[in-house]
Amino acid sequence: MKIMEDFTTFLRIVSKLADMNQEYQLPLSKIKFTGKECEDSQLVSHLMSCKEGRVAISPFVCLSGNFDDDLLRLETPNHVTLGTIGVNRSQAPVLLSQKFDNRGRKMSLNAYALDFYKHGSLIGLVQDNRMNEGDAYYLLKDFALTIKSISVSLRELCENEDDNVVLAFEQLSTTFWEKLNKV
Repeated sequence: MKIMEDFTTFLRIVSKLADMNQEYQLPLSKIKFTGKECEDSQLVSHLMSCKEGRVAISPFVCLSGNFDDDLLRLETPNHVTLGTIGVNRSQAPVLLSQKFDNRGRKMSLNAYALDFYKHGSLIGLVQDNRMNEGDAYYLLKDFALTIKSISVSLRELCENEDDNVVLAFEQLSTTFWEKLNKV
């Protein structure tokens, strides 16, 4: 959870770059809730008084009781962050070792990428995991791109050209792409 705490801190820092005039404007009606024009309305003043504990959360989302501390909770939707900063929680580099459904029951992790890597069969993957074929393909492509970006980043960071970790990621990336391109 240290990564999520760091990412929340990052969101709080980068939120200073947000266009707050746009954040306080309703997207469809373009009605603004900033400045003195809203001070006359007791309802608006009461609703918009939720500024405590909110820096990276949208002012309209905080009306439903969400605060910056909620960014760490998995059930908090991604769209609660300030829209004009262009960053949301789904971009945090986190792989959770345990996943729970909406009732709190522990769910098994899906090993679809490993299954595909071992067998190279999209059809088998779709049938075994009850996935839509197009969704499965795009998930595999996203995984392949992630492995490739890790591989390239490791190559840039490592001074030793023969580093085993770098070579392993390069081989994994190449092999995975070869299997994906055959589909």
